[in-house]
Amino acid sequence: MADSTDKLLRDYFSGRLKLMSEIDPINKQEIVDIEFCLLVINPEHKQAIQRYYSDKFLTWDNVANEFGYSTRTTMVWRKNFKNLLNIILQHGDEFINLRQEALQA
Repeated sequence: MADSTDKLLRDYFSGRLKLMSEIDPINKQEIVDIEFCLLVINPEHKQAIQRYYSDKFLTWDNVANEFGYSTRTTMVWRKNFKNLLNIILQHGDEFINLRQEALQA
């Protein structure tokens, strides 16, 4: 079942989120957060996630076969990525503040 994070990722990879960011500034931060998360994950995981969310007609079975992994493996990658993204979306500002405090100490 798709959730709000899945919708956000579909919007990001379709380019819709970039268009929405011109209207609502919160979307700009979401774009930055997604791009940060994509930078810090394994490149294979990133490619599989990009592939899945870029084409709404693909299933995880299709992506797994394309990349030569089990469906379970690619779905674990997705789950881990979504967990990371949700943490950053919900607590990103707190991490920035903690980092700045640590650098000043």
